Amino acid sequence: MFVLTFSILYIIEVSAKPFLEGQQEAKQIAMDYAGVASITKVSRYTGESSYYSITGKNQSEEDVLVLIPEESSAILVYKATDGISQEEAKAIAKENGAGEVTKVTFGYAKNQPIWEIKSGQTYYMISFENGTFLSKEGI
Repeated sequence: MFVLTFSILYIIEVSAKPFLEGQQEAKQIAMDYAGVASITKVSRYTGESSYYSITGKNQSEEDVLVLIPEESSAILVYKATDGISQEEAKAIAKENGAGEVTKVTFGYAKNQPIWEIKSGQTYYMISFENGTFLSKEGI
């Protein structure tokens, strides 16, 4: 039983390692190249392309949202005040049928920054810049 438990834990550790290494690298890139002074959240957005999504503050203590693509070197940096908040995006998703929200991720799709709201097995895509409801997709 010990060997089985150890094997399962080892498989989990090995499978999580690339994500954790990528997450650390994304944090460093955000601090070195995007002017991020402190980081509050790191997540991964997978849509048309994959991004590490970083929430934090710049040297001026302004809230910033950073998208670091896995496939290119074009880092995208947005001030949180340049778009709608995560809470506003949740409200828009609920107006369009979302129930209990289980996850909110900042991402990039349809040539614009977006909030991706997950409710159950459904994803709601809301424009960060103007709060437009863009799409609803179920799994």
